[in-house]
Amino acid sequence: MMTADVNVIEEAVAQPVATPQVAPQIGLEQYYSEAGPDYAAWSPEFNMHFGYYRAGANPLNRESMLEQMNAEVLARLQLNDVAEPRLLDLGCGLGATLRSFARRLPQACLLGLTRVPWQVEHAQALNDAAGCGERVRVIQGDYEDTSLPRCSYDGAYALESSCHAHGADKGALLAEEHRLLRPGGRLVVADGFLGSGGFISALQRRIYRKLCECWVIEELGHLHLFTARLEQLGFTDITVEHLQLRVAPSVAHIPWVTLKFLLTDVVSRKRKMTRARWNNVLAPVLLPLVSAPLGPMTYCMITATKR
Repeated sequence: MMTADVNVIEEAVAQPVATPQVAPQIGLEQYYSEAGPDYAAWSPEFNMHFGYYRAGANPLNRESMLEQMNAEVLARLQLNDVAEPRLLDLGCGLGATLRSFARRLPQACLLGLTRVPWQVEHAQALNDAAGCGERVRVIQGDYEDTSLPRCSYDGAYALESSCHAHGADKGALLAEEHRLLRPGGRLVVADGFLGSGGFISALQRRIYRKLCECWVIEELGHLHLFTARLEQLGFTDITVEHLQLRVAPSVAHIPWVTLKFLLTDVVSRKRKMTRARWNNVLAPVLLPLVSAPLGPMTYCMITATKR
């Protein structure tokens, strides 16, 4: 559990964060509409995140590690005492994590939010094919400003989607989720964050900015500002887990998956490569160059409870 002096929290939250200057980039909707189908090369189930490695698991089985990440998020939502939990996926992609939860929680009501119309359409088709279309809904909406009723969810989570929210503290996203959670409800965020260390060179900073441009990210969350905002909003039981070593085995799959994708989709099938699709190829290649131990980017799972 994290605690902090109120004055320190307010100072951290109030600290001005310079808006990064980035070149005009593809919008989120265009990026995921054009590059979305390519995620099948990473995961046939469309798990659009990194995996969680547990001791004794097979590090060559990528899909198993991706599914384990879903299980780790679910465990941290702490729903054992909730008979019919209502859960909200903040930036659900094609709904793979929702479908994973549907298999594990047959009584749950599951809702996913995405800004991308293409994802809404295809997620519903995947839900229906998996036999959970009645219990899993994916709707178009902005997770920073929803029209959903307040205090209506037992748990909410953002699995590698909070990075697309505005601000270094992701304040609008966190405020909205605090509004939507019931008292005692849990929030889980798993994503890349910028830690306390700085970039080792101007070149590394440029690589980071290119990475953000490729993945349509304004700025990764700054870990200390993110947790300070959680406390300011009234979340308690805030826990930060550093999972860099847990996700590393799945990150190690990137070169092989990228090469296979280029050989099959680009060379053999000769599918047209748009800018969004090229960006989706380039970003994972750049990722290790700015991630710990080489850079300040680290992977964390953060959990908190609404009072």
